Amino acid sequence: MTSRVPATVAYMGPQGTFSHLAARSLFQDRPALEAPTIAEVVDLVGRGEAELGVVPIENSTEGSVSATLDALLDGALFICGELVLDVSLCLVAKTADRSRYRRVASHPQPLAQCRKFLARELPGVPLFPTASTAAAAREAALDDTTAAVTSRLAAELEQLTIVADGIQDHPENATRFAVIGHADAAPTGNDKTTLVFSTPHERGALRRVLEIFDDAAINLTRIESRPARGKRWEYVFVTDIEGHRHDPNVAQALARLENEGGGVRVLGSYPQAKK
Repeated sequence: MTSRVPATVAYMGPQGTFSHLAARSLFQDRPALEAPTIAEVVDLVGRGEAELGVVPIENSTEGSVSATLDALLDGALFICGELVLDVSLCLVAKTADRSRYRRVASHPQPLAQCRKFLARELPGVPLFPTASTAAAAREAALDDTTAAVTSRLAAELEQLTIVADGIQDHPENATRFAVIGHADAAPTGNDKTTLVFSTPHERGALRRVLEIFDDAAINLTRIESRPARGKRWEYVFVTDIEGHRHDPNVAQALARLENEGGGVRVLGSYPQAKK
């Protein structure tokens, strides 16, 4: 029996999603494997059926992608790279006649990113959530009363008319994608580290942690709290910091953080993407 050769990269499909665009930008024409959900992308990498995965982790308008953070926190994979992709959303359909539209389909995040445009241009037309922007394009290709919010690539793949382009409410809209694998990246001198930590339930605990980073001259670029798994009303903090976990000041800060008595886990160190 011939053994299956691992795909280079897994991404949330189908073709035409922004995850597909990100994977193609990072890995060009290398072998790729579609997955129906973010969790399945993570599972494929974890099982060794794909060497790497590309998953959205944060949007500049809507914030963190919970499904990605949950999958990373529950698993044992590392972030080993990132890409910031400008997100230009289109309204597409089989016909440009807007009076025919009975619903607008897309993934919930793009629908939220275009809420002002949709309220202004298609008032009263119901919004229909789908698993991805590409799935929405397929819905529109099958039904001329359905419009979709999707990418230009998905519109081209499904041979749909681009009714309006650049419809996102904020022109600077971008999504940060994480590359995940079984190890993180070597230091480059321009790195970022993503980690998760918890603190004891006592006054001043978070302040002491922040002082550790300040004492080490480490810049925090993001921090957010998330519910701790299996612990009611307890939280962990997901944090991005500048620097690699092997940098002396970062390594010393992580050691001090361990001694604070909460807990810390590095989700990966990797080169910073161009913003």
